[in-house]
Amino acid sequence: MKKLFLYVIGSLIILPVYSQHLIKGTIIDSENAVMPMVNVAFLNQADSTLVTGAVSDSCGVYGTSLAGGNYIIRYSYLGYETLCRNIQVNANLTLPVVKMELAQTELEGVEVTAYRKPFKLDREGITADVPNTILARQTTLDDLLCKIPGIQKRGEDIEVIGRGLPAYYINGREVTDQTELDNLAIDQIQSVRLVTNTGVRYHSEQRAVIEIKTKRLGEGLAFNVSGNLLQGNYLSQNYKMNGSYNYKNWDFFLSYNYDRGKKDSNLDVYQQTQSDTIWNLTDLTRKQIFNESHAYTGGVSYHFSPESEIGLKYEGKYSEGSTFSKDTLSMIPDKGTSTFIRNLSDVSDKSVSNHLNLYYTNDWKNGWKMNAFGDYLHKTDRSRGNIREWESDGVETSMDYYRKADWDLFAAKLNLSYETGKAGTFSFGYDFSHTTGTDYIEYVRALNNGSTSNTEMKNSLYLSYDYTWNNLSLGAGLRYEHIRSDLRENNSNKNQNQTYHNFLPSVSLSYNTENLQQSLTYSVHTERPPFGVMNDNAVYTDRFTYQKGNLYLKQALTHDLNYMLFYKFLFFNLNYTHTHNPLITAFYSMPGNSAVTVSYMDNFDRMHNLTGMVNVQYPVKWWLPSLTLTCLKTFFSYPGPNESVLKAGRPLVMVNFNNSFTLPSGFLLSADFNYGSRGYYQLYEAKSYTSFNLSLKKSFLKDKLQLSLDAYDIFNKNNTRASARLNDIIMHSVGKEETRKVGFTITYRFRTEKKMNNQSAAETEMSRLNMDNQ
Repeated sequence: MKKLFLYVIGSLIILPVYSQHLIKGTIIDSENAVMPMVNVAFLNQADSTLVTGAVSDSCGVYGTSLAGGNYIIRYSYLGYETLCRNIQVNANLTLPVVKMELAQTELEGVEVTAYRKPFKLDREGITADVPNTILARQTTLDDLLCKIPGIQKRGEDIEVIGRGLPAYYINGREVTDQTELDNLAIDQIQSVRLVTNTGVRYHSEQRAVIEIKTKRLGEGLAFNVSGNLLQGNYLSQNYKMNGSYNYKNWDFFLSYNYDRGKKDSNLDVYQQTQSDTIWNLTDLTRKQIFNESHAYTGGVSYHFSPESEIGLKYEGKYSEGSTFSKDTLSMIPDKGTSTFIRNLSDVSDKSVSNHLNLYYTNDWKNGWKMNAFGDYLHKTDRSRGNIREWESDGVETSMDYYRKADWDLFAAKLNLSYETGKAGTFSFGYDFSHTTGTDYIEYVRALNNGSTSNTEMKNSLYLSYDYTWNNLSLGAGLRYEHIRSDLRENNSNKNQNQTYHNFLPSVSLSYNTENLQQSLTYSVHTERPPFGVMNDNAVYTDRFTYQKGNLYLKQALTHDLNYMLFYKFLFFNLNYTHTHNPLITAFYSMPGNSAVTVSYMDNFDRMHNLTGMVNVQYPVKWWLPSLTLTCLKTFFSYPGPNESVLKAGRPLVMVNFNNSFTLPSGFLLSADFNYGSRGYYQLYEAKSYTSFNLSLKKSFLKDKLQLSLDAYDIFNKNNTRASARLNDIIMHSVGKEETRKVGFTITYRFRTEKKMNNQSAAETEMSRLNMDNQ
C-alpha cells in the first residue's frame, strides 16, 4: 500500500504541467455583494467552442487552468445581463473584479424558462448555496439539511444515508458541542456542503461531514428573534435570539436559545431466549420525557485584512430533564413459574457544558494559506434514578442509583497549504487532542458499583497534493494517527491499554465540464468506540434487562470507495465499504441466569455495505420536485443458535419525494413524502415506515418577518419497527416516538448595515479547487 501511494504521488508530480496557467477572479453584483453559482465559460476566440468552465463559489470566486492562447470569458446568471471579456493567457492571471447588472429587458408575451443547478459537485461532495433559494426559507436547520440528497431525519437525528451521523464544521471549525448548531439562524448561512468523500484533512472517524459557511455582515447592528410552538401530545416551545455588531475591523456577536418540551416515547419488545429454558418475554414501556435547556454563545473577532482574522468564541449550555417510565413485563418459561412485573422508573438528569474556542486564519496572497484552532471543552453529566417493581403477588422492591460523568477535552489543529500555480497545491496539517474523563455509577445499598477512568491522547499528521489540468482534477494524501488509550476500572483495578498506529491513504480523481461532473475516490477510515460504553459499568434496567459497558473494544477500520456523477438535473452516487472489526450493538443471555438479557457493544469480524442513490430535481414553472431513490445492501454474517451462521437478508430501499410550490402572493408550500422498505442493516431487520410533512410559509416587510406553519408525520406512520436474531435470542421491537406534530414559527430579522463582500474563515478546501478569496 505504501509503495502504491508513493507511486501515485510521484506520477502526479511529474505530469506535464508547465503548459497550464492558473486563472482566477471574483464576481460581484451591482451592490458590491459577492455572487455565488455564476456560470463562467472559457471559449476559444477563433471559433467560440467551449474549452472549459467554472462556477463561482460562495465567496464569488472562480478559477481554472488554461493553456496559453486567446480566449473569450462568458459570465451568465439567471436574471442578470450576460457579460463577455477577451483575455490573452501567457502566465498565471488574477482577473479584474467582474460586476454583473440586473437584466432590464422584459419580453412582452414571452415566457422565459431557465434552470439553475441547485447543487455543485466536486471531488469531496456536493455544495448547496442557500441565499435566494428555497433553502433560505426553511424553518430549522434540520429542515434545510433534509432538502439535500443523501440526508434524512430518523427520529431526532440527522443522518447521512449509509454513513451514519455526520460531523459538523462551521467556517472550517469543527463543532464539538450541539450548542453552536442550536444557535445558528438560517439567514446567517451562506452555503452548506455535504462531504461524503472525506479525505486526509478530516479526522479518520469522520465518514460524513456537513460544512456550513456563514455570512459576514457589513458594518452596523443586526439581530433576529424567532419563536416556535410545537404541539404534539404536549406543547413544546423554542425561542432564539441572535445579535451582532460590526464596526470597522471588529465583529461582536452573541446568541441565546431556550428550549422546553415534553413528549411520549413508547417501546414494545417481544423476545424469546432459546437456552436451557425457553423464556418468552413481553416488555411494554411507556415513557414521558421532559427537557429544558438554555444555550448561550458570545464572541469577538478582529480582521487584520479581508484575508486575515483572529477570533475568540465561548459556548455554554445548561440542561435538565426527567424521564418517567412505566413498564409492564411478563416472563413465561416453557417450564417453571411465570413472572408478571409492573415497573416504575423515575430518572432526573442535569448537564452543564462550557466550550472555549480560539482561531486564526490568514491568506498571504503568495500561495500560502494557514488556519489554526484551539479548543477547551468541559462537560459534566449527573443523573439520579429510582426504580420500583411490583410482582403479581404484590411484593415491592426498590432501587436507587446515582450516576455522574466528568469530561475534559483539549484540542488543537493547524492547516497549511501552498498553491504553486503550475504544479498544483500542497497541504499539510497537524491535529492534537487529549481527553480525560471518569464515569461513575453507585447503587444505594448494593455492591456492584462502577467507576471507570478514561484517558485518550491522539496526534495526527497529514500531507496531501492536488492538481488540476483543464477539466481533470487529481488528489492524493496520507494521514498518520497515533492514538494512546488508557482505561482503568477503579474498583476492581482492571486495566485496558491500547495503542494504534494508523496509516490512512486517500486518492481522488474528478472530471468536470459545464454539464457533466463526476468523481471517484478511495479512502480509509477508523471508528473509535464511544466513551460512554468504554467502561465496566452494569446499568440495571429491570429484572430481566441490563446494559453493560465493554473495556475491551477495538477500533474499526473501513475501506471506502465512492463514485459520484452530476449531469444536468441528475445526481448519482455509488458507494462500497469494507469494514474490519465493525462496532455493533449486540446482546446475549447472562451465563448462569439465561432469563436475563445483557445488551452491549462488541466488535464483529467484518462487514460490507453497497449503497446506490439517484436524485432527480428539475423545476416545472411554479413547482420544484426533488425525487431521491436509495438502495442499501449489507453483507454481514453473525452467530445464530446452535453454532449456526446467519446472514443479512434483503436490502433497504428508501424513497424521498420533496416538493416546493411557489404560490401567488408570495406563499411557499412544501409537501415531503418519505418511505423506507423492509430490509437489513447489520444484524437488524427494519420494517417499513412512511411519513408525510406539509409546510406553508409567507414573508412580510421585505423578508424581515417570516411566518411558517408546519405539520409533521400527518398520518402518524413514522414508526421504528425492527427484529433481530443473535445466538440464542430472537427479538422483535416496535418503537413509536411522538412524530405527529403541528408547529408555528415566527421570525423577525433586523439589520442596519452596509453590504459588503462575505468572508469566511479557514477555507482550506478553497485551495484544493485552485480558488482564492479576493
